[in-house]
Amino acid sequence: MSHRAEIISRIASVPPLPSASSEVLRLVCDPRSPSTQVATAIEYDPSLTANVLRIANSSDFGAPQSVGSVKEAFSRLVPEKGFQSVLAAAVGKIAEGPMNGYDVSGEDLWDHLIGSAIASTRLSQALKISPPEHLFTAALTHDIGKVVLGTFPEVNAKAIASFAVNQRISFEQAEQQALGIDHAEVGAFLVEHWCLPSSIVDAVRLHHQPERAVEEPLIVNLVHVADVVCLMAGVGASVDALSYRPSSQAMQRLGLQLGLLDQIVYEVLNELLKVRTLFKFHQGHPQ
Repeated sequence: MSHRAEIISRIASVPPLPSASSEVLRLVCDPRSPSTQVATAIEYDPSLTANVLRIANSSDFGAPQSVGSVKEAFSRLVPEKGFQSVLAAAVGKIAEGPMNGYDVSGEDLWDHLIGSAIASTRLSQALKISPPEHLFTAALTHDIGKVVLGTFPEVNAKAIASFAVNQRISFEQAEQQALGIDHAEVGAFLVEHWCLPSSIVDAVRLHHQPERAVEEPLIVNLVHVADVVCLMAGVGASVDALSYRPSSQAMQRLGLQLGLLDQIVYEVLNELLKVRTLFKFHQGHPQ
């Protein structure tokens, strides 16, 4: 029996971001948003404010004086780093709590999403290509559909993974057969519900099927490879991790060699360690 309609209807009832975080996410995804406007929106959310100030005052930036306001923080942070720290904090709010169906904690999912976002930017740097607009955000939200599906009683990722192995099909195909929908499509519905740009929606929907990407294949291919790199390295991996391998077509499109992925994994693990220290964790969840 398909649960597709019921799952889709549940997307609208996913606990929304606090209004301030939602506004920040919208502004950050709009390249025309001035940093002063983003900073003003952040100030209405104590958690986001604390994280931005913590990052701006970290030893990574080595400034002699500490900053006490978000506007000061943004003057110290390069815009990209400031925006990315805000996105990481906002997604941390969404990923709180265990995703029981996927046998993964909110902390592990946050690790995977952050790791994938880091990997996507490292990949573009290694390939010497300009990262497509919204790449970091697309990678950061690619598995957000698990937040919805992981709380659905009928989801049992271990059983779905076993079925995929026995039937020699992909994990998302097994999800489709068991539920009538997969986590990538659910995630796409969710980010679309948040009114994020279409390039992000496409990357989330196709991150396991990069060969289907037509309009903006570069961002989809980068997110796909970044996701698989983190899964293979065990970064926040859930029970479905061993079901994935990088698409040969995506690797070919990007001109990637497998040897380069080992270096990317090393860089991601090091960067993730720094990020986790900056955000700190309290009872398993980013503050």
